[in-house]
Formats: sequence, structure tokens, C-alpha cells
Amino acid sequence: MDAQDTSILDSGQRVGLVAADYPKELADFLPLQAANTDRAELVTAIEAQQQTQDTRTTPATTDKDDAREKMAQATATLSAKAVGYALATGQLGLKQAFTLSYADVRYGEATEDVNHVRDLVKAVAALPAQVRKDYRLSDAVIQAPADAAQLFEDAADDQTDAKAAPRLATLALPELLRRLSAALRLMETLLKGQRTDTDPAFQWPAFYAAFKEANKRRGLPKRAGKASAKTPSKPDGTV
Repeated sequence: MDAQDTSILDSGQRVGLVAADYPKELADFLPLQAANTDRAELVTAIEAQQQTQDTRTTPATTDKDDAREKMAQATATLSAKAVGYALATGQLGLKQAFTLSYADVRYGEATEDVNHVRDLVKAVAALPAQVRKDYRLSDAVIQAPADAAQLFEDAADDQTDAKAAPRLATLALPELLRRLSAALRLMETLLKGQRTDTDPAFQWPAFYAAFKEANKRRGLPKRAGKASAKTPSKPDGTV
């Protein structure tokens, strides 16, 4: 939220503290009580949305990065073993098909990399059992890149979900702030009408004064003063 938004929320919070000191007046004037209830609910809603808006996606991003690192390492290991078999048997076509480096997977196009990793896993898994045994292409070695690819996709989905909530909160906040501002204006208008009530059983003038002070917008830059309407003097003193 920007400074203007924050000042509205701060005013709503301060007014709540003031209103708590005048329960008798609120109970006596139901329209004011209803307006104050709206104010309190809106403050709570804005605080919740603000917290959501401030939610950091760092954990989800870290999980995604870690999963990609595991995928790159596991793929590099599988590729090296499979390429070793291709070179040892002089099958250059297989060498090319089995080549997928750490850098390719770690820093390349993510979606394409996942597909390439799974293609490599399928190709190696299709080798004869004896070949896989001779070249130490165990089930664990073959499966590791596939498992890491799935973790990477899951982490990417989690990251997308983590980013969605702050975006939704950002969209919701302007309307909530508008309604809070309206609720504060209504409370001020209602209190203004009561401020001259001299019934000694109530403290309407004090309530109004305290409200006015609490509802002041703070933390905002001062507006520039109105430009002087006086025609500036010329260097020789004439106008």
C-alpha cells in the first residue's frame, strides 16, 4: 500500500481506539454504532489483505530452485553414464541422444528441460537389461532425474499459487480502502451533528474532538500552498 492508503488504515485504527472510550455514546446512537461496526470490520479486512499482499514468495522460489538443481545433477549423472556406453560401443547417434549436460538443465528453458529429461530417462530405460547392468545404469540412477523433474514441476505450481494470493489482495484493497474512507466520513458527519448535544449524561463534544484528532491523515506530504494572485513585479519595480 502507498502512503495515502496507509494513512486511511491508520486513521481507521486510531478511530477504533477513540470509539472504545465512548461505549455509552455509541449505544445511545445506533446509526453511529453501525458505522463504527463497519469501520472495525473494514479495518480487520484491510489488515488481513495487507498481510497477504506482503507475503513473500521466497520459500516457494527456493524450493523450485533446489528442485531444479537436483534435476540438473541427477540428469548429468545419468547422461554421463549413458554417453559412456554409447562411446564404448561406437554408437555416435546414441551419444547425441544421451547428451544432456548439467548446464543445459540448470540454466535452460525450464519446460523444455523437463521434457528433455523425461525423454532421456525413457531412452536409457529402454536399453537392454545387461547393458544397464554393465554400465551401472541402475533403476535408482535412471529414476532420479524423473523424480526431480516432478519435484520441479510441483514446486513451480506452488510458486504460482504463492504469487496469486498477493495479486488478489492487491486487487481487493482499493475497494476496501474506499469503503473505510466512506465509513469514517459517515462517522464524522454523525458526530458533527451530535457535538452540540448538552445532555450531561453524554460526552458528545469530547467524542467529536477526539474523533477529529484521530481521523487526521498523517504521514502524507504537505500540499503546496496556493500560488499568490499578486502580479509579480518587474525588475524595475513596475507591475
